[in-house]
Amino acid sequence: MNHQELVDARWPLERAEAYMKPLGVIKGVNFIPSYCVSYIEMWIHFKEDVIRRELRFAKRFGFNSLRIFVAACEWESHREQVKKNLDTFLGWCSEMGFTVMLTLQPNTYLLPGSTLTSDEDPFVIDFKPGRHDGSWIYKDARIFDCDGKWVEDKEGIGRFVTDIVSCFAQDRRVTFWDLYNECHEGNVPLQEYVFSLAREVNPMQPLTACWRALDISDITTFHCYETPGVEKLDPDRPGIHDMNFDGEIARAKEPGRPMLCTECLARTFGNEMAGFLPVYRKEHIGFYVWGLCAGSAQYQFPWDWPIGSPLPKRWFHCVMYPDGTFYDDSEYELVQKFDFN
Repeated sequence: MNHQELVDARWPLERAEAYMKPLGVIKGVNFIPSYCVSYIEMWIHFKEDVIRRELRFAKRFGFNSLRIFVAACEWESHREQVKKNLDTFLGWCSEMGFTVMLTLQPNTYLLPGSTLTSDEDPFVIDFKPGRHDGSWIYKDARIFDCDGKWVEDKEGIGRFVTDIVSCFAQDRRVTFWDLYNECHEGNVPLQEYVFSLAREVNPMQPLTACWRALDISDITTFHCYETPGVEKLDPDRPGIHDMNFDGEIARAKEPGRPMLCTECLARTFGNEMAGFLPVYRKEHIGFYVWGLCAGSAQYQFPWDWPIGSPLPKRWFHCVMYPDGTFYDDSEYELVQKFDFN
């Protein structure tokens, strides 16, 4: 499909609103188990006891939805294992009453001719204390450089997207398809290719992506780590987001569709629940904060935090310690009380 065909293929607004209404208010968390160095590890090192315990923690905190990731590289090397563990995980979520946003990461892909086998540990663990998500390098995988080179792996990426979407296209345990996480400008052709493949499968769930896909998404999703009330971005602050808080909200409202902020909570930057949840309540925006339990990925440290430095005065991400103790009791209260009334 070309771009205009993707625009025309969107669900009518009435269908999107009708789909969202019975789901109620989405109060979610990006779920990566505390033992994982990144989301890429979860489906290969699948520790059932830890995952189920932390799902109970999420339920107790008041979350009712989970955003999870599947990357092309792990599917390519451990295809059946990934799908088996994903199916098991979705069963647990259904039993516990969680809706699930399944996010695809098609731009991290094994090069053709890779020698990686399912018996090898694909993770290159290079632990650095205080480094946010710093150990997610996947053996023999390539991260696309926004230069169009994805075309040479187009068929492989297509198989990944079509397989995963087809497996769960009519599965009510998957609630949303987030087809591409943070698409940079140079990878828009890849994102639109992924949307085209998903439209061909025609899943029962809505399709969306957070960046550069507002006009081809059935529902609107966006990321916002900015500080409410701050007019200008800090030019020295690491990150790639291009608008302040009010700008992000205004952009999300433009399509006039149901809205979900799929990444938020960056306390060190001033992006606190006490600041953004009242706005989300007023604007009827569901949310997914980043990080449940602090752990191996070190999400409690900000991006580009100096290696070996102490924790910031306020954690960056995550709402719990690995034992389920709340980091901030006031945040628990905010999530429990969050609604659109």
